Amino acid sequence: MSIPKKITLAELESLLKSDDEQVIIEALMFIAFNIDNPQWIQEKCIALVYSDKSLNVKGLAITCIGHAARIHGAIDEKIVIPLLIELTKHQDLSGRARDALDDIEQFVENG
Repeated sequence: MSIPKKITLAELESLLKSDDEQVIIEALMFIAFNIDNPQWIQEKCIALVYSDKSLNVKGLAITCIGHAARIHGAIDEKIVIPLLIELTKHQDLSGRARDALDDIEQFVENG
């Protein structure tokens, strides 16, 4: 699947709700590198972390939070940092959570 450059946020939201893991993964990668709205990216990634989707999807959503911090230098630390700290206790997601925390510390002012 190839996501067109001229896609609406509503269309991307639909892709993120897909039952097809590969569609969700491609949509996550697209939003991380092509959407200039870190707050929106953060919201969609957090929703996926809390979803019933696979660990692959949840892990990539965590990584994309780190990408948003790195690319945009902004993230809602009051929401994201407690979530990521909690996820460091999750055996399968702890590495990605630590990496995202590192990105926030390095790239977000006052992070």
